[in-house]
Amino acid sequence: MKKKYTEDDIQALEAGEHVRMRPKMYFEKCFSENSLDSLPFEVLCHAFDEYFDGNCNEIELTIWKNSFSLKYNAGMPLSVRYEDLTSSEIIMTKIGACSNLKKHLAVGQEFCSLGMAIINFASEKCKLTTVWQNQKGTFEFEKGKVKVKNIESFESKNSWTEIIVEPNKSLFENLEFTSKRIKEKANEINKRLTDLNLVIIDKIK
Repeated sequence: MKKKYTEDDIQALEAGEHVRMRPKMYFEKCFSENSLDSLPFEVLCHAFDEYFDGNCNEIELTIWKNSFSLKYNAGMPLSVRYEDLTSSEIIMTKIGACSNLKKHLAVGQEFCSLGMAIINFASEKCKLTTVWQNQKGTFEFEKGKVKVKNIESFESKNSWTEIIVEPNKSLFENLEFTSKRIKEKANEINKRLTDLNLVIIDKIK
């Protein structure tokens, strides 16, 4: 006999909960490659968008076994767009936002198949620091939720963004980053985008 479903069987999941419930569906590439190596390049979608606008030409990617950091010379917008949320927060917490806010659709097609919010939801911790139009924004997230938000005046001639990501080990079944595939992908990007200097700092031991 088939089970009869009622309104009581309907679950209302918080934002990101469905990502954590089905990591193998969202991160199929990681599990098929048996590594986390594809994640940093997904998080670089904003940097690539700024590259095609002529605003970003330096990216530094540091990798450890279980985490990574990105730093590039372009700021992420701190303007308020919706319900007191800055563009930076929306990009990091609203699924599909980073793709929808792209200025160059080709970037979204190639480098933003997951989206930054999806990766943030699947991370134990994530920190975003960005300098944009003489403002500095610092955001800390736990499992995709904003835990720290600070925006202050910050006079600077240069804009930059740094993102630190620690994927949730339990979701990824202890998958790790590997040096070889990340370096190969970085070399491929440097050959294609000749004005971009993507540097890998390998701290995997």
